[in-house]
Amino acid sequence: MKVIAFYSFFKINDLNFSEKKIKDFFKNIEIKGTILLGPEGLNGTIAVPTGLEKTTTNFLLKLGVDESNMKISQFDGKRIFNRFKIKKKKEIVTSDFGLTIDEIKQSQFIEPKEWDSFIQQEDVLIVDARNDYEHRVGHFENAIDPSIKTFRELKEYVKDNEEKLKEKKVAIYCTGGIRCEKAGPLMQKHGIDTYQLKGGILKYLEVSEAKKWNGECFVFDYRVALDKKLNPGKTILCHGCNMPLSQEETESQFYKEGYSCERCYETLSPKKIRSLMDKRKHWKRVLEA
Repeated sequence: MKVIAFYSFFKINDLNFSEKKIKDFFKNIEIKGTILLGPEGLNGTIAVPTGLEKTTTNFLLKLGVDESNMKISQFDGKRIFNRFKIKKKKEIVTSDFGLTIDEIKQSQFIEPKEWDSFIQQEDVLIVDARNDYEHRVGHFENAIDPSIKTFRELKEYVKDNEEKLKEKKVAIYCTGGIRCEKAGPLMQKHGIDTYQLKGGILKYLEVSEAKKWNGECFVFDYRVALDKKLNPGKTILCHGCNMPLSQEETESQFYKEGYSCERCYETLSPKKIRSLMDKRKHWKRVLEA
C-alpha cells in the first residue's frame, strides 16, 4: 500500500457535500486512515492500494489540495492504521487564532535550499513554532524556543513578545509546514515581518545538507524522531507521560521501559502502571504479528 499525507488551506462552504464527495470516491477502494475536513480546508494521512495513488492524488487536487503539500511514501507495515474516518472539525489544525483563509493565503515562504543563507542574516530572528518538547529533541541553530506546551499558546507568546519580534525579520519553522501556515499570518497580523520554511523541517532535511540543524526531528508517529537522513532516530517515547527521551535520559534510575521516566515516575499510580503494562503487551503483539 501507499501512504499519502496531505493538507491545504482553502475555503469549504458545505462540509456535508464535501464529506459525501470524499466518501463516494473511496467507497470501492480499500482505504485506511483519517481525513480532517473543516471550513478552512483538508488535512489527512491515508493508505491506499499500490497503483491507486495517482488516481487518489488527482482527486485530492480536484478538491483543492496543493500538490506541493502532498507526500507519498511506501507503507512499511509498522504504522498502525484503523478504519477510514472523515472527521469534521472547526479547524484542520487547532489554534484558535481566528484567521481567515484570505489572511492565511498572505503567507511568505522561504524555500528549503535557501533557508540556511536566510537565517544567517543579521536582521533575522529564528522562532520555533513547535512545542517545547519538540524543540528539546532538535532545532535550528540559534532558534528561539517560545516554551509552549500546545500550539494554542503561541498566540500569547506572540502578544507578549510583539515589540521584540518587530525589530527584525522573523523566520519560523515547524515539522511539515502546516502549523506555520497559521503561525505566520498570526504574526503578520501583529505587524511582524514573518517568513515560513516551505515544507517544514522534513522538506529541509530531504533536499538540503541540513548544516544548520542540530539533533533529531520529533514526529507524531511510531518513529518518534528522525535523523538528518530521515531515518528513525535514537529518541524514544516514555509511555508514562508521552514525552520524548534522549539516550542519556534513559540512563536515569527512574526510567523504566514502557512505563516511566524521571519526569513522571512520581505521578504514576499502581493502576496506571498496570494499564501501561497491558497496553505494552497488546501493541507488542500487534507489531510482531
